[in-house]
Amino acid sequence: MKKTLILKFSMKLTLEEYQKAGEEYWPKYWYVAKELGEGAKSEDILKVMESLATVAWKDKLKSGVGPFGFNKKQQQEED
Repeated sequence: MKKTLILKFSMKLTLEEYQKAGEEYWPKYWYVAKELGEGAKSEDILKVMESLATVAWKDKLKSGVGPFGFNKKQQQEED
């Protein structure tokens, strides 16, 4: 357990890794901020982003994400 915690805190992210993550993050952040309006606080934006992510994942799962593992191979062979 201690090794895992030490590794997590000793790893550093590069600027390029931040930029790559930002390419996905910021459009979502600004979309929610725009929807909430000019006076929206960062805390509120983040809460709504979390809620939207939950709804989006539920919708994605309903639409049939997958198949995974061995099922994926079997379905590809049937197609």
